[in-house]
Amino acid sequence: MLTQTYLNIPVRAPYGNPASVLVAAGDPIIRQALESYLGFWDCETVMVFDDRELLHRLELENHPSLLIIDGGMEGMDTDAVCRHIRLASRTVRPYIILISHGGASERGVFDADSGPDDLLDSPFTEREFHARVSAAMRIIDLETELSSLVLNLRQATTKIQKLNGLLPICSHCKKIRDDRGYWNEVEKYISDHSDAEFSHSICPGCLHQYYPDVNDETL
Repeated sequence: MLTQTYLNIPVRAPYGNPASVLVAAGDPIIRQALESYLGFWDCETVMVFDDRELLHRLELENHPSLLIIDGGMEGMDTDAVCRHIRLASRTVRPYIILISHGGASERGVFDADSGPDDLLDSPFTEREFHARVSAAMRIIDLETELSSLVLNLRQATTKIQKLNGLLPICSHCKKIRDDRGYWNEVEKYISDHSDAEFSHSICPGCLHQYYPDVNDETL
């Protein structure tokens, strides 16, 4: 039966939320090193020990921000696993760091479009690991911010589009008919379809028509 180790590691994560890290490593020495090195960050980390449990974890709702895979796991087809992750339909894909045991030859066929985002040659030092993960965290931060900006832009565009097109307006009372067929005061219609606010006053024409004894200087 497969077991999992949850690391309750108390650090900075994007936008104040704990970064989620999924680590796949079969070698106990590498697992121990990664567990120790990840203590530098305040992140929610889960460790799995084979590719089946790795793919199962990725199907859950809580998708990891960062994925660290030991390419030397027995029976692990890293190309197939990375390709599967890249082809999965997700709004935000995880940043993948692959621990490589092939050196320069494996780096020569590195494909960031269908493979990992970064390769970390083994053996590696704690300093090297921290440098790679720090770079990954910065990129995750930027992608999170970009996604938020795109969402805000889409919402703003939707609001602007609501006031486009032909508006049926009564030629007598000037009420506007909405999409449901109801007639609304101009102020209510615009308030419902934009962020505009109203302050009421009296124009000079209405002032002279309805209040002939009042001149502009008294207002």
